[in-house]
Amino acid sequence: MEYKYYLTTLQQQKEKIETLVALHSHRTSSSLPQALEQEFWQQNTERARINISQSFAAGVWAYLLFTALVLPGDYWLSGQRFFSADFLLCIVAMLNGAVSLLTLYGFARSKLLQPYFYQAALGLMLWTIISSCLLSMSFATPALKYQSAIVLCFIYMLGFMISGVRPLHMLLVGTLAAVISIYLLFVFHISFEVIILSRVLLGSCLFGFTLSTMLIKRERILFLNTKLAQLNEKIQYIHASELLHLSQHDELTQISNRRNFDETLDSFYRQSRKEGTPLSLLFIDVDFFKNYNDFYGHQMGDKVIYSIARAIKNSIRHRDFVARYGGEEFVVLLPETEAHGAYAVASNIYREIERLAIPHERSCIASYITVSLGITIYRGEAAVTQEALLESADQALYRAKQLGRNQIFYQSVGSTKVA
Repeated sequence: MEYKYYLTTLQQQKEKIETLVALHSHRTSSSLPQALEQEFWQQNTERARINISQSFAAGVWAYLLFTALVLPGDYWLSGQRFFSADFLLCIVAMLNGAVSLLTLYGFARSKLLQPYFYQAALGLMLWTIISSCLLSMSFATPALKYQSAIVLCFIYMLGFMISGVRPLHMLLVGTLAAVISIYLLFVFHISFEVIILSRVLLGSCLFGFTLSTMLIKRERILFLNTKLAQLNEKIQYIHASELLHLSQHDELTQISNRRNFDETLDSFYRQSRKEGTPLSLLFIDVDFFKNYNDFYGHQMGDKVIYSIARAIKNSIRHRDFVARYGGEEFVVLLPETEAHGAYAVASNIYREIERLAIPHERSCIASYITVSLGITIYRGEAAVTQEALLESADQALYRAKQLGRNQIFYQSVGSTKVA
């Protein structure tokens, strides 16, 4: 019954996820339940870390191309009067950006630093905005100052889009960076337009927050759909496993059925024939079971069949195989087992059933339930077919009944003599 409990749990989880998918499809921004929200952000941050770690070469080429396009422009824009100072600041700004990106890559790549990737992304974002703002506003050439607004917007967008940081956290860091930048510009007496820079910094921060929030909504829905697909896969697997179990096992006893026995016998037979190892076969039948059913009723009869199946199962080894052959008849396969080993297992089964001491007033041989057992051995002989093996085991069982029931009888394949 454990699988049914697990299946019910999965179906309940699926219903919750489906509700969340419907809910988030109609909302611009909404957090998931705490556990799912935490899992979502762990995956999101990990995906960002992996992307940064795997995109190092592409990032280097992109940054070199960016530098190659921007520096010549900065060279021509730098006024003649302030050329040395301004162009030097351009180079320092480029190096600062490169160092920041390399540091983020180091946290993404290094196993030692990976646990701190999220904090590093926030810290580098704070540093990059402040340092870039101070460097940009230090230009004496007005054109370079105007150009810096684009660079600051780009830094904000980059932080919101590729860092894997929560939009709210990035908004707080971006706002803090803007406030600190403006404060330091005043402290260092760097000339700048307060209103324009405030619009650039805070506007970029708010725009990045809005855009990333919209993208995160889409990511959340993708995350929920992925969870839904995983749950559906697990549910389908359980259904398929249960169908397979039902097709191979007897519903009453929960041991293998005749169909599974035929497949297993074929496999064991081929192995025995190939390797020349012995394969023992036991047929077991409940004595006077019809009398029991007629007197005690079929419900009590089903309980007896179940109890005997459990007793047989508990008496054999893990590598052995037991199945309900039909009605009150059971069959046991003992791979790599000679006659003495098969007889020992049969004796264990016999004693285990005897210990059950199930009352049987209509038995002609005892006051409790007894069984008859027939044993035969296959030793890989090419001349012996599976049908002949089954017939030999059936004959052994028949002889056990003929001799009075409640006993074990061994018969070699093709023989009709008592061993």
